[in-house]
Amino acid sequence: GYMLGPDGRQGLQPRNTHIMGNLVHEIGIWQKQSSFYFQAVAALTNVKGNVFFNGPRAAINFDDGFGGGDRITENLILNTCRESSDHGPWNSWDRVPYITTLRNGTPSIVPKERSIDHNFIIANYHSQEAIDTDDGSAYYSVKNNFFAYGENGLKTDFGGHDIKFDSNILAYVGNCYQTFSFKGYNSFFTNNTCVFR
Repeated sequence: GYMLGPDGRQGLQPRNTHIMGNLVHEIGIWQKQSSFYFQAVAALTNVKGNVFFNGPRAAINFDDGFGGGDRITENLILNTCRESSDHGPWNSWDRVPYITTLRNGTPSIVPKERSIDHNFIIANYHSQEAIDTDDGSAYYSVKNNFFAYGENGLKTDFGGHDIKFDSNILAYVGNCYQTFSFKGYNSFFTNNTCVFR
């Protein structure tokens, strides 16, 4: 039988999806809470080599921390958050612990680490940040990206943790790293280059 709720050990959820080589623009005409890519209860996704511009909110939105092992790489993202500025071109939440075996082969609520790497992201239109890890988002490696504009390069809040932010270039930002409502446990901000506006 199918295990309901937070148990994903049977592997019946989407896994190993590839979103590659797409040109997406002018979304959000009818659906305002839309993104180029939205993920919920899926894992091991590869979002690579896409160009996204002109959207009302985040270009990429992860709704939960299910499973992990996702990679967001070599994408060009700009002109997002044109109708709201309360997040950035990338946005995630992680409000429910899911049980999978993806991290190390044993049942765990700790997902496999996700990678956001080698992207070119312009957080214009008064984006609050380039990478917004909200509400318990955890186990992200954000490295070797170029981020321009946005109030913050990275923001993590409300219980977010275990985020590695390394070797990125943050150009013309108000702050390089911002945390709210938590102590930033097990998160690292290392070897980044910040150019303030």
